[in-house]
Amino acid sequence: MAELTVVASGPATFTRQVSADEPASILAEHDGVSLHIEREIRSADAFETVIDPTFRGGGPTVCKSILVDDLLADHAMDGYQRDGAIDDWSLELTGTATDWKQLALELVPDLHRCATDEAAAVTRLRKLTADGITNDGAVLAALDIVDQHGIDTNRDRLTELLTDSEDENESVS
Repeated sequence: MAELTVVASGPATFTRQVSADEPASILAEHDGVSLHIEREIRSADAFETVIDPTFRGGGPTVCKSILVDDLLADHAMDGYQRDGAIDDWSLELTGTATDWKQLALELVPDLHRCATDEAAAVTRLRKLTADGITNDGAVLAALDIVDQHGIDTNRDRLTELLTDSEDENESVS
């Protein structure tokens, strides 16, 4: 079974009614809380909650603010809300190349812009990686699909994404 992980981290505020007794009402508030939410994706259906399988526009393939807010609503304790700008949150999809390949190929029946379903999967993986939210497993999966199915594509566009992430890691060190 394929498994990807969505990881979102960022600032939040916690507000919750603790007690509403007659003599006093107690409200708990915590500002400046940092949250780290992880959610596993094990099916194409769950993957579709992260990306739009029919996405055809330019720009990001993932709506970061909707995804973070959905993760908060579904997986954080009641009372947490995203605080500050969405740019203050980090968002990453991680998984092995095998898992990326399996889930990308499971999504492709809904795509018809490319010559083949496999080419559509490669395009999706490239776009997700170019958006900066995936690990190298997505690019390696795309390269594997290209090799396995003899897809005519510019491999440099994919390998540059690997090189870009390596360059970023070296500049952080």
